[in-house]
Amino acid sequence: MSSTSALMAVITSEPASTSELYDRVGYPTLARLGLIPYHAFRAELAALAATGSIERDTAPDGSTIWRRPDEIEPVDGPILA
Repeated sequence: MSSTSALMAVITSEPASTSELYDRVGYPTLARLGLIPYHAFRAELAALAATGSIERDTAPDGSTIWRRPDEIEPVDGPILA
């Protein structure tokens, strides 16, 4: 499993802090991927945000929160070109 796959598996459209995501991934997976150092884990999240795969924001308490972008809902009707 790649670091991208492991991170995307735990990130939802609901905002979560870096620490929450770290806990969701779990120590065994973090160790296998070399992401136990917090700065390495955070750098992987930042790289995903740079590609637009996830979004980064700041919570009211100043912590960084991450989430998947809102899905665009399909709209019934004709396709306009």
